[in-house]
Amino acid sequence: MPRDLVIRKLTGQDATLVQEFVRGLSPRSRHERYFSAISELPPRELERTTRPANPSDASLAAFDGRGLVALAECAGGEIALVVTDALQGLGLGHELMQRLLDHAQRARLPGLHGLVRVGNRAMLHLAASFGFRARPSGDPDLVRMELALADACS
Repeated sequence: MPRDLVIRKLTGQDATLVQEFVRGLSPRSRHERYFSAISELPPRELERTTRPANPSDASLAAFDGRGLVALAECAGGEIALVVTDALQGLGLGHELMQRLLDHAQRARLPGLHGLVRVGNRAMLHLAASFGFRARPSGDPDLVRMELALADACS
């Protein structure tokens, strides 16, 4: 993971940075994360991302000084993360996943889960490296990844 990054929880003041980040993702990365060709987050999702309503929810972001370069979320045990294309494969996703796992354990969540596109090999590999197990999702294009926190490896 690049050393000059700062990872912290998002606040409502980060909404503009989050939108700039989403707009700057490649169409492939937006599709892998949001399962559609969005160009920016709808207001309701932006609000949920920057102002989690539940104390057991968290939105984390990595910043490189110029802006947001990665986003990781945990809401009701459902997780999702995306890293800007230029930094993919450098360990940032692993660091964010570990921080989501640490947060979930502190929040005493029973488990984590998330939907991953079948072709998103990087995310499937990352999740499997943390002990997530693949389950059918009911959608042939998506896999449900599940992790009981008692099974989690740190």
